[in-house]
Amino acid sequence: MRQILAPSVRHALVSVLLASAFAACASPARRGWSAYERGDYSAALEHWLPLAERGDANAQYLVGLMLDTGQGVAIDDAGAARWYRLAADQGHAAAQNNLGLMCFAGEGLARDLEAAASWYERAAAQGFAPAQANLGVLHLHALTMGHDLGRARELLDAAAKQGERTAQRLLGAMLQEGLGGDVDLDGAARWTRKAAEQGDAAACASLARMYLDGEGVTQSDEHAARWARQAAEQGDADARAQLGLMYLHGRGVEVDDERAAHWLGLAAEQGQPLAQHNLALMALKGRGVERDERLAAAWLRRASDSGFAPSQTKLAQMYELGRGVERDEFSALKWYGASAAQGDEVALARQGVLESKLRLSLLEIDRRQPR
Repeated sequence: MRQILAPSVRHALVSVLLASAFAACASPARRGWSAYERGDYSAALEHWLPLAERGDANAQYLVGLMLDTGQGVAIDDAGAARWYRLAADQGHAAAQNNLGLMCFAGEGLARDLEAAASWYERAAAQGFAPAQANLGVLHLHALTMGHDLGRARELLDAAAKQGERTAQRLLGAMLQEGLGGDVDLDGAARWTRKAAEQGDAAACASLARMYLDGEGVTQSDEHAARWARQAAEQGDADARAQLGLMYLHGRGVEVDDERAAHWLGLAAEQGQPLAQHNLALMALKGRGVERDERLAAAWLRRASDSGFAPSQTKLAQMYELGRGVERDEFSALKWYGASAAQGDEVALARQGVLESKLRLSLLEIDRRQPR
């Protein structure tokens, strides 16, 4: 099943879980629930399919959901979309929402953002929180005609008040940045906390940063470390990097180089450039890990390839001095240039010095060539 996401639009969209769907299910389809609860998905499907074929909207939705998730049957996107559509046409809000998800992703039918928005709109008009959140996401990311940040904020507010945690997190971010209305740091912290308390990893990470900066909350390194750990343990790369740095510098926790290296290493493997950069610095100093200039250069290269300017400057220095890599002033110049283009003043100064040096060297080589 499609899950709630963090940074990308697709994963910010909210699908409906089977258990939550049953809260409003008053049809005969409810009787298949006992089979489903004991894990007998085939029996549940056998009960629901005849009801679906007779036009029961709840049963149609449930059959679609089982085909969507592959419970008791092989995953069949086209079949799921067909059953969702039958239920959606009868006004079933959860089916309308999930059909919108399939239109957005192009799963089981052609990708169509306007169709996705239309289905979300129908479900949102019924007060269905996941659809309100999803329509808000489309407006937030300008993925629908007539996109409107104010409308995004209204929709996310409506969903957040019903306890939808993704909406709570996104509303907090909009309030923090002043998108679609005034900046409201207290409101941003309040909604972010509500999402974090429901276990949303990205919200936990955001709340940790709020506590570090004292933004909307009283500054507290200890609270920051607690929320960063909750996000890090769920696999959030930014939170893992933050927690590693907190162990490295003793913010909210005791200094512990080995734990710093552990969390930075996990984040670095996930491609987090700040973690890669700091893990490289630790390898250069032998702090928390064995001293290894080649490993440091490798981490700097990965961070540099992603455009992280501090790593580009440090990698250039490594090439200029021949530390962990073959000495290569032309490669040094390349990385100084990349960092200087992002405004790094150290890189800009070294770029000028190295360009002058290499120009003179080339002139001297040319002068010595036989005529």
